[in-house]
Amino acid sequence: MNRPVWQKGMRNFLTATLAAAALLPCCAFAKGEGVGLWMEGRVSEVRAEGRNIHLIVTGRFLFKQYRGQKASVVEVRDLRGGAATIPATITQGKPFFAMVDGWGGGAIRQPGALLEIVQAASGSGRIVTFELSNARLRFGRQGSLAVESAEVIRATDHDLH
Repeated sequence: MNRPVWQKGMRNFLTATLAAAALLPCCAFAKGEGVGLWMEGRVSEVRAEGRNIHLIVTGRFLFKQYRGQKASVVEVRDLRGGAATIPATITQGKPFFAMVDGWGGGAIRQPGALLEIVQAASGSGRIVTFELSNARLRFGRQGSLAVESAEVIRATDHDLH
């Protein structure tokens, strides 16, 4: 059966499009692109349960999308614009970095260091910043947010100099 010329051209076009689409993932995930999850605030009600650390962060949660040198940020706060109360269950990531205030330097820490950091910060009024990985979040009524589980790969250690 002879096909019309436009069908042959369409088939060639579709073949070329599929071949190009197969190559796109290499280009779409260029260096400098991704999403970062951050939590920042005062910590309280710290308790350990095995590897899990349960705590309350009173502050903010940040979603950062990176595109090259630019980052767009979505900040989760209380509906009234104040600090959010974020219940969180976290574990210490591997590797884990304790960072100086301002994140200008840091050190790799052994297992158990994250618990020591949050216990020292609890009740002191110090702001702790956490970088999260493998996070599972729960969004609730009236804009509430909870971190059901997450690995912390970096956190502020105010005792690190």
